[in-house]
Amino acid sequence: MMKSCCIALSLILLTAAPVQSQDADAEAPATALAENTTLSPEWRFSLRPYFFLSGLSGSVTVESVTFPVNSNFAYLLENVKMGGFISFTAEKRRWGINADFQYINLYGESSGLRDTSLDLKNVIGEIDLLYRPAAAPTLRFLVGMRVYSIRQNVLLLGREIPEASTTVVDPILGAYGFWTLHDRWDFELRGDVGGFGVSSESTYQMMALFRWGLNDTLSLPFGYRVLGYQIRQDDIRMNTRMTGMVLGLDIRF
Repeated sequence: MMKSCCIALSLILLTAAPVQSQDADAEAPATALAENTTLSPEWRFSLRPYFFLSGLSGSVTVESVTFPVNSNFAYLLENVKMGGFISFTAEKRRWGINADFQYINLYGESSGLRDTSLDLKNVIGEIDLLYRPAAAPTLRFLVGMRVYSIRQNVLLLGREIPEASTTVVDPILGAYGFWTLHDRWDFELRGDVGGFGVSSESTYQMMALFRWGLNDTLSLPFGYRVLGYQIRQDDIRMNTRMTGMVLGLDIRF
């Protein structure tokens, strides 16, 4: 998956349109989707409350025993309380910041061991510094930090394992871009990689979204997201992926 994420980053960089606006510091045009290609001398803000309809797959090691976990969202929906997800972006000229917060409570059962299950309570926070290059105004480079706090409860062969928890703080590098498709439709692609052994072994994210512009203020993003972690720290030994649909609402002001 790390290789796939690097490929996604390369696609973002290679396909970003090398077009500059005639007046880079001009006010934004009327259509909201056109904001992706213009620079504004005023602050622009975007708020995105969303759902990450995620399943859980991978493996977790407890007391030297490694077992697989594989639960899709349809199963999780019957067993897990929904979490909260919100993202905020502020941009001015070529610079911006992005912040993202997620709370996810995921439950998965081992497909290889009887009476073995995993309950993960995840709090994920991220803050990024954004930069828009002059040659590709639809592209944003990002450098940031992602904090992942995990609380893990494991039932192993019918026996409860003492709760384990840890927090990792990872540097991340990535990029994302926007492309207008037709009228009020556009496409967003993001990829990032991180960890680098600083806190977790590695982390990666890929997200592809279509956005339908309702008006100049509101649009509906929907698509698919993959968020992976490989952690070898404290009492946590895990190599997991959260994958699933993203549904949300973009509010610009």
